[in-house]
Amino acid sequence: MNKTDLSALALATVMSASAAEMKPVEAPVTGATVFLNGAELEHQATLDLQKGDNVVVLEGLSPQIDRQSLQVSLTAGVVVSSFEYGIDYMSADKRTASTQQLQDQLKALKKEAQGKEEEMANAQKLLELLETGVEHSLSADGVNVTAEVIEKNLKYYEQRMTSLQAQVKKAAEQLEELNKKIADLERQIKQDATPNARRAGILTLTLNTPKAMQAKAEIRYFTKSARWKPYYDLRVEEVGKPIDLMLKAFVSQNTGLDWKKVALTLSTGTPSRSNSIPEFTTWFIRRKEVYNSSAREVRAKACANAGAAGMAPEPMMMDVAMEMAEPMMARRATIEDYTEQSEQALSVSYKIDIPYTILGNGKEQTIALKEQNVDSVEYKYYGAPKLDGATYLTATIKNKEQLGLLEATAAITYNNTYYGETQIDPNRADDLKLTLGDDKQITIEREKQQDFSKQKMLSKSQENVVAYKITVRNNKKTPVALQIEEPFPISMNSEIVVELTGKTSDYSNKDENRGILTFDLDLAPGEQKEIVVEYKVTYPKDWKLNW
Repeated sequence: MNKTDLSALALATVMSASAAEMKPVEAPVTGATVFLNGAELEHQATLDLQKGDNVVVLEGLSPQIDRQSLQVSLTAGVVVSSFEYGIDYMSADKRTASTQQLQDQLKALKKEAQGKEEEMANAQKLLELLETGVEHSLSADGVNVTAEVIEKNLKYYEQRMTSLQAQVKKAAEQLEELNKKIADLERQIKQDATPNARRAGILTLTLNTPKAMQAKAEIRYFTKSARWKPYYDLRVEEVGKPIDLMLKAFVSQNTGLDWKKVALTLSTGTPSRSNSIPEFTTWFIRRKEVYNSSAREVRAKACANAGAAGMAPEPMMMDVAMEMAEPMMARRATIEDYTEQSEQALSVSYKIDIPYTILGNGKEQTIALKEQNVDSVEYKYYGAPKLDGATYLTATIKNKEQLGLLEATAAITYNNTYYGETQIDPNRADDLKLTLGDDKQITIEREKQQDFSKQKMLSKSQENVVAYKITVRNNKKTPVALQIEEPFPISMNSEIVVELTGKTSDYSNKDENRGILTFDLDLAPGEQKEIVVEYKVTYPKDWKLNW
């Protein structure tokens, strides 16, 4: 190797070493658009670039991303020659600041606990030495031990032993308390541990600039490791007043990063690869041919002869009436359709005005989004005494289309008392009816009337007459509107005839398909009313019905 080659090799080695020593640039998360499943993250970084070619390594990205969604943009004038995403499996465990603080506290507590264990061991050792020394002094051979000396030694032993035992007890109590704190800290660290913390996403950029400059880099990508779900707090102060409806969000993410004070947007959209409409393929319909065994033998023989003669045999038709190919759907991924708009044709976005911190430990964090006062509400009590003896308060929202409600679970609070949960389904065609809870001040009793229920045998048929009495009472100090539903049987055979008798109380609606009678009652304070439902069933004499 000549001198020129050695110089070139040395220069290359220096350049390689310089590149190897290049420090990565931290690109923290600055914004997150969280979908019902998945999220688009935005990172930003400031780069100090030299004129010409630059190689920059950005770190702080999630190790779980959709690589096809990765987008890089820089300050005008900077050309991105190429970029490459990878995962740094060799990086050290990068704990979050909060986790590191807990680790430091745990280390200090363990050190203090070790000190207490040593203190207890030393005190125990002194107790043993003290006991041995006293025994030796009292039983020393050839030594005249007076009563005064014995008493003095015993008194010293007692005082010293008491002091050491108290020291051991105190140290044991302190050690027990320290061990409890250590266990709590270890559980907290385990709970707050960020998944994938030992891995880091890195992005290597090859850039070119016409001059030295400080440039801004922005990175966007989609990750499946985040989500949110809507939840409502539904509060009713009392019947007749508007409903207070608070929309909340349960947000969680385990992207391997902590989102610290990011601009947060929640979207009801869900990016996917199925954003193309289905396309029909041609639907072929063919004549159905039915073959008996002899016909099949003739056809098989003809095919065999055609094959022997070197002719293509006629294809045999399958015993089907028609064949239809499955629709084919082309799919491609898009994210931009769901971002940076508060309301779209297919989704709604909620942009949070203040920066939020969402830890990457997968724990749900609650965020309040929107509060509405719903005044278009109709309150009514409902009872189905055959199924349940309780009376339920319901609220029907009339203008649900104007509220922009989401399908979600709602926690119900009525008169400052929690009554459980209900489901909000804004996709139903009718008005939104919510169950707020049962009210024990309105009682319902249902009993079969033996005086009216009877069976009658005719010459070719038999009749069964069944009657029920429903008694309702309003024990409240205010009037109430109550709706009662009671079933009656529906015949599935022309020879079984079901008729409501004239003793049945006046009803508001009769659903022939479901077999339900509806009674709408207005009850004054303390008022009691009765409802009678009686029906007659006529059927052949030798039949048995599934009563």
